Amino acid sequence: MKIIHCADLHLDLKMLSGLDAEKRKIKRLQLLQNFFNLLEYAEKNDVQVIMLCGDIFDTQEPTKRTVNLIKKAIINHPKITFLYIWGNHDSRFHLFEEDELPKNFIVFDERFSSVDFDDEITIGGVSAIRTLDANFYSSIKFEKDRFNILMLHEPINASDDYFSGVYTYNLANKNIDYLALGHIHQTQGGKIDSRGVWQYCGCLEGRSFNDVSPLGTKKGFFLLDIKMKKLNSTFVPLSKFDYRIVEIDIDEKDDHFKVLEKIKSVTKFLGADDIVRVVLKGRHKEENPIQTELIFQNLEKNFFHFEIQDETETDFDFEKYSKETFSLKGEFLRTVKASELTNAEKGKISLIGIEALKGEDISL
Repeated sequence: MKIIHCADLHLDLKMLSGLDAEKRKIKRLQLLQNFFNLLEYAEKNDVQVIMLCGDIFDTQEPTKRTVNLIKKAIINHPKITFLYIWGNHDSRFHLFEEDELPKNFIVFDERFSSVDFDDEITIGGVSAIRTLDANFYSSIKFEKDRFNILMLHEPINASDDYFSGVYTYNLANKNIDYLALGHIHQTQGGKIDSRGVWQYCGCLEGRSFNDVSPLGTKKGFFLLDIKMKKLNSTFVPLSKFDYRIVEIDIDEKDDHFKVLEKIKSVTKFLGADDIVRVVLKGRHKEENPIQTELIFQNLEKNFFHFEIQDETETDFDFEKYSKETFSLKGEFLRTVKASELTNAEKGKISLIGIEALKGEDISL
């Protein structure tokens, strides 16, 4: 039996910081297209069950257009059973609340319930609960001789701003073979006990630079293939527009052209669908300023979105300037040096001040 474990589609996402209006529209449409691509994959690969582990929508009030498209897509795939739990974003939202539930769409609410498939597999679930107590853990009941899956939308072995968290020591010896989790947007996994494992599938596509895909990876879902109560789990990449953060180390010998060469060397592995943030680290000399605007103009056409953050420190010879007794520049730099600013802040302010005193364009 083949099962898809996915979560955190965040359809109708409101916040997409950094992107212009046209790119935000494209990104939102892609989030929806990802679900249809998932269904196409499921159909081609004879998937029988899709577990939707919460935050399918980014809001409890998604647009009617998006809701109707999702409903029709589910109805148009009657051979696939959709198991749904809500998360903290789509809390208690019900796709078919005004209509009769189709037979292939099953909702697990805040009380544990389960469904049997074939002769050996049981899938249970509980929608998002802010605080889990002893009654929650005692309500989870699976038969020992079946392959058992539990769907939750919770942080594991920790609490956060939304949930008190689910703890593996409370799930041990509950006959759980696979804990299918949503809520965390990165793939993570571990053991529950000698029998079972837990797994975050991540999201189908990142929402912001908080959902970065490391170089060489993409976001997607897990395909579970269960035969004779044995699990074979495969991660399937699906995302299109991936967020990437690239850190570039700068040293004092690097001038503008060396910095640009370093950035190109790393970002050559990225493409036109990537959303890229380059972060410059390290130190550079006053006489080798980094021209971030030039770097941006040189590279921004290569990616769906490109931005650059300069977090370097500038080395100033404050002792040299302090000897300029009747120099406005010297007085300014002596004042900056004596301030309680960090070294990084002193370097940035000193550089801006010198540019201003020279009558040059100021690079902020």
